[in-house]
Formats: sequence, C-alpha cells, structure tokens
Amino acid sequence: MKPLDGIRVIDLTRVVSGPVCTWMLASLGAEVIRVDPPGGDVTWRIPPWVGPGGEQSEAQGPDDIGISYLRKGRGKRSVVIDLGRPEGVEVLRRLVAKTDVLVDNFRPGVMLSLGLDYESLAELNPRLVQASITGFGPDGPDADLASMDLIIQARSGLMAKTGFPDGPPTKAGATVGDQFPAALCALGIVAALRQRDIDGRGQSIDVSMLDGLVSMLWDEPLDLYHHQGLPDRMGNGDPRGILDTFATQDGWVALVITTDAQFQRLAREMERPDLLELGPTVPARAEHREEICKLVATWMADRTTEATLDRLRAIRVPAGAAASASAASEDPQIQHRRALVPLRHPRASEPSRWLGPAFPVKFSRADTDQVPAETLGASTHAVLHDIAGLTPEEIDHLRAAGVLG
Repeated sequence: MKPLDGIRVIDLTRVVSGPVCTWMLASLGAEVIRVDPPGGDVTWRIPPWVGPGGEQSEAQGPDDIGISYLRKGRGKRSVVIDLGRPEGVEVLRRLVAKTDVLVDNFRPGVMLSLGLDYESLAELNPRLVQASITGFGPDGPDADLASMDLIIQARSGLMAKTGFPDGPPTKAGATVGDQFPAALCALGIVAALRQRDIDGRGQSIDVSMLDGLVSMLWDEPLDLYHHQGLPDRMGNGDPRGILDTFATQDGWVALVITTDAQFQRLAREMERPDLLELGPTVPARAEHREEICKLVATWMADRTTEATLDRLRAIRVPAGAAASASAASEDPQIQHRRALVPLRHPRASEPSRWLGPAFPVKFSRADTDQVPAETLGASTHAVLHDIAGLTPEEIDHLRAAGVLG
C-alpha cells in the first residue's frame, strides 16, 4: 500500500513544474493519468530518445521517449486528447467526473476558455480538487505575463542574491523556480484531500511560482541586510559568520561554523590562538569575517581535499567537498540512499545509462518505486473505456477524427 492509493489524478501539465508535481503524487501511489495533445508537449521532442532497442538522437520513432519524459513520466499513464476540439473537452469532462484531482500549469484564463475552470468542473464533481501552477498567480498586474524558471528567479530577487559581489545576478544551478512550487503544489493537494476526508468537499488550489521563491528567499533577514548596507550578493559567504567555500590543493571544501565550540576546535586544529581573539562570539566572527576567512583559506590551500575533510571531521566541524554534478552520482552516500536510479524504457530489457531522481521521501511501510514512463498515448483506449465509459466504437470514431492519439 502507498499513501495515495485510490486517488486518481488527471495531469494536464507540461515542461517542468506541473510534471514534477504529478510525478511526486505518482510516487506516493496516486493513479496519475497524463493527458497530452497529439504529438505530446515539447519534452517529447527533445533528443536523445530511448526506445525498446536503446538510445538514439536521429528521427524520433513512435515508441521513443525523450530523457526528460522518461524522468517525469514515471508512474503515469499516457493518454492523448486534443483539447482544442470540443469533443476532446467533453471526453476530459467524462474523466473528471470520476477523478479526485486535476492539475494544470497553463497561463491564467486557459482553463476557463476551455470550459474547464473549477466552478464548472465542481458542478460536475463537487469532490474535485483542482490545482493550478502559474508564474505570477491568476490575478494581479502581472498575472498574464509569460513565466519560466529564469524569469521567476530574477523577479523574486533570488538571482540578485546569488553570485559574487563583482559579478552579475546569477541563477541557481537547478530549476528551483519550477521545482520548489511543484513541491508546494503537491503539499497543497495532499492537504486538500485531507480536508475533503473531513467535510467531503473539494476545492481549488492556486500556486504561484513567484510566491514560492519569495517564501524561500525570505528565510533570511534580507531587509536587515539592506538596512546594514550589506551587498545583495556575497558569493558562498554569509554575513552572519564563517560560512564559505575554500580552495584546497585539488578541489574545494565547504565549511560552516555555527557555534563557539566549533570555532574553538578549528582554531586549535589550525594552531592559531589569535583566531580566538578575533572571533570569540558570533557577532565578533561576523565583524571580522573577512580576516578570519583569509586565515582559513591559507590553511586549507596547503592540503588536499581529503586530508582537509579528515581533519575537520575528526574535530566535529561541519564540512564537505564541493563535487561536480556528475561526480555527485558516484557519491557513496547518494548511491547508498538510491537517490538516483537508472531510467528504463517500458519495453527495454535493460535500464538505460541515464539516471533520474528517486522520490526523496522514504516511508517505513510504503514503497515509492515507480514503473517506467509509458510511450505516448499507450493508455488512451484503456483509460477512456474503463474510466470514462466510452465504448470501443466511440473511441475508434474519435481516433479517426483526430481527437485522440
């Protein structure tokens, strides 16, 4: 049994934020029915592709699946419906009548223009939970603006906070503007389902990517930093104390000092009693941060990364090597936790060489492993017959008319 067993989700999402949200729901056991337009969204068409016979980057075949969808389509059923046709919208409405959750990440107004807004669908299914992820929310002066991860990182202030003082505003290396709101949306859906358990009623959920990054960024007292005249960007440092990355003979080490005891142990290990005079307390270390970090940098520069980490860990000072993204996949702890797993085509005998994230929440009595992503439209007939109640003749007619794929 999985936490969301028995919950059916219709996934109208595309690209990153929505598909990541519904991948999380699938990991938790929900039956996720991914509804694509004919040909799929853009992620279906980006090479390389993996097919039953392996990987290729030439012309995409009908059974080939792009790497991006191999990751985000795991655990989902694939249905193709053209929602630009009235008949396609009617087919979707028949599915919604027997569904618990509907997720989309269209721009505001698209669902309303299709007649798929929450008010209309709630009349059809009062228990429906409908969740929408948008860039800026469904209202406000910028609601209609186009949004992508980079734009949201810029608007939220995250890019101004990221990078070094003498460099330009810099985006985070991961698509946090997409993925953090995706997690918030999944959390909101689970909460709404719990509330429905109590009162029997569904509701709509509004998740703004901008709101999500603003809430992440303001974990720090940015208004106080501004008042104190501190720069927006401090590289890998922090105005509150000794937190930075330092070069070794063969790499970089991230070091974080949060307590007086840790700093005292570091000073003794470095054989620098003068450090204790410079930074006996958190405020003193913040005041003399630059001078202290220069002394630490000199100490680390004479050692290898492995030797430095051995010494710091022996004195219980938090530190870690700054690994490349690809090297992280070979980290023994990451491998032990199975944080990355091989991606598999549903009809291939062996996994591909590509990796995807495992669901990062582990349960003591629930398995969150997933079946491979389906080929485009693989479940169209089964879903529309078994759930929406269409007859084989109706399905054949709609397919011949180009409404289904």
